[in-house]
Amino acid sequence: MDFSRYVAEHAIPLTTVDPAAPLDDLEPLAERLAAARVIAIGENAHLVSEFYLLRHRLQRFLAERLGFTVYAMETGFSEGLAVDAWVRGAGTAEDLRTLADENITYTMGRCAQMRDHLAWMRAATPPVRFFGLDVPGSTSSSLPAIEGIRRYLREVDPDAEPVLDRLAALIGKYAGEHALPAYAAYLGLDAAERDRITATLAELATRFDALEPEYRAAAGVEPHAIARHELRLAVLLDQAMRGYAAQVASEGGAPTVHPRVAARDRGMAETVFWLLDRLGPDAKIIVAAHNSHIQRTPVRSPGFPLSAAGHHLATRLGSDYVAVGVTCAGGRTLTHRPDADAPGGVAIVGADLPAPEAGSVEAAMPGTLSAVDLRPARAAGIGDAPDRLRILDTYQQAPILDAYDLMITIPEVSPADRSQ
Repeated sequence: MDFSRYVAEHAIPLTTVDPAAPLDDLEPLAERLAAARVIAIGENAHLVSEFYLLRHRLQRFLAERLGFTVYAMETGFSEGLAVDAWVRGAGTAEDLRTLADENITYTMGRCAQMRDHLAWMRAATPPVRFFGLDVPGSTSSSLPAIEGIRRYLREVDPDAEPVLDRLAALIGKYAGEHALPAYAAYLGLDAAERDRITATLAELATRFDALEPEYRAAAGVEPHAIARHELRLAVLLDQAMRGYAAQVASEGGAPTVHPRVAARDRGMAETVFWLLDRLGPDAKIIVAAHNSHIQRTPVRSPGFPLSAAGHHLATRLGSDYVAVGVTCAGGRTLTHRPDADAPGGVAIVGADLPAPEAGSVEAAMPGTLSAVDLRPARAAGIGDAPDRLRILDTYQQAPILDAYDLMITIPEVSPADRSQ
């Protein structure tokens, strides 16, 4: 049996992406997902309406049918703590627009569909938790984490605050809202300043661990665990920046080693491990992130593979981790274009999607809203499976059968409403 025939025989028709619609059409997914502790739901582009709606609908189904109560999203962990507090009842409903805009990174909180999803979480029964998975500051600033650590240390170790002041001053020389200018400014730092940032973060990590009993006695177990994880993600963002600087230096002929690691993806995976440890054996977590982050296999990059968050999760959790890729047959997406006049030098623009290209999973899937469980095809060793899927308005190479457990295709997508 070839892949196209497998899909034709095993596709599960879905009715709608409307979060408020009856969930009967999703019932065939229940037995396919019931054994998982972590279910990742992907997307091929951020800021796309139907992907937010589908995740909202799937969370409602997974919460009501299978007992999932944690939603962990590709957004900053430090910033997400305020969102979790709001979801759990802090503040008022009127705070949502400002809260989401300021605390959901990559501008995803400006999407009306994302805000509607958060409002549902606040009203949900049983209650749900919200967590950011990611390194702080849209990968361009560790200051949100540093400020969280500062608030904690003021209570348990005020003598450390001058260290935080010096660290924040150094990071402030490059930190910003947009990645390209921030990375360019980081390259402009003296090597000694970069080393000082890295060394100070390492010293703080050692201090946190060496004084863990004292810190916990002073303020409790949970605040220590949160601040320590914020610090860990700040360390990983710093390592991502150092890796970028090493890559630029090696391209210029300097004798340096480019670390072939995806520090940010490791951070997202570690957040899931942290949640599983903190929330106990009954925790069941939905991960919401780009397809390239959730795939079970390394991401193919020029010259070498990089372990995605999903690769780390699959390696540790095995069949307890299920990766659900989500893509589309057509419609209009958002993509990135260089633009010197746009914030950060990159414009977010609309792009019409052509018909799926041959060899893509989109070409093999039905043109209707549907889901396919890929695991039986993987076990059967079907050899002509697709080797790519959409990313923005182009394609990314991926061994589809090995990279994803299920695939959902939406017939047409459209940009999310980001009006303020």
